[in-house]
Amino acid sequence: MNEILRHTNYHTTETILLFVALLSLALAKYVNEQKFHAFIALFVNYKYLKIYSKEPNQTTSLFNFFLFVPQLVCFSLIVWLLTENMSLSVSLNPYLILPFLFLFILFKFYLEKIIATIFDIIPFVESFHFHKVTYRNLTALLLLPLISLFIYSNLQSNIVFYVILLVFISFNVISMVLTLRNHQKLIGKYLFYFILYLCALEIAPYLILIKFYFIDKASN
Repeated sequence: MNEILRHTNYHTTETILLFVALLSLALAKYVNEQKFHAFIALFVNYKYLKIYSKEPNQTTSLFNFFLFVPQLVCFSLIVWLLTENMSLSVSLNPYLILPFLFLFILFKFYLEKIIATIFDIIPFVESFHFHKVTYRNLTALLLLPLISLFIYSNLQSNIVFYVILLVFISFNVISMVLTLRNHQKLIGKYLFYFILYLCALEIAPYLILIKFYFIDKASN
C-alpha cells in the first residue's frame, strides 16, 4: 500500500472571524427582523435610511452594533490580506488588527461627538454618521462572500484579491458620494464646519494610520 501525502490548509483564524460575522448578522435579524429586511432592501431603495435616520441614537443601538461587527471583521481581514499579498514588510495578525480598528473607530466616533457638541451641529453629524456607517455595513455584507471565496476556494487568488480591493474601494467611494448627496442641503448650511470635520476626522486619521503602520514600518 502506497503512502498518500495529504495537504491540509488550516484557516482557523479566518474561520472563527467569519463565523463571528455571520453569527452577528443572525443576531441582528433576531433583534429586529423587520429592520433587518429594510436594511437588506437598501440595495434597491432608500426606505431604511429615510425611516431610521430620524430615530435618536440609531448609530449606538444594539441592532446597529450587530451590523457593525461584520464590518469590523471584513475590514480587519482586508488589512491582513493586504499585508500578506502585497509583499509588504509589515506582518500583522488579524487578532491584533481587529481590536486596534475597533479602538480607532471608537476614538474617532467620540471625537466626532465632541466636535459636534462644540460647533452645535449634533443633528447633522449624527445623521451624516448614521448614513456613512449604514453604507459601510452594507459594503461588509457584500465583501463577506468574496473574502470567503478568496480564503476557501481554489480560484486564482490574485484575481479574487484584486476584486475584493476593487469592491472595497468602489463601495466606499460610492457610499461617501451618496452620503454627501443625501446631506447636500445641510452641508451648504454648515459648509465651514463640514470642511473642518472632513479634513480632521475623515482624511487626517487615515493618512496618519497609513504613514505609521505601512510607510514608517516598511522603511525600518
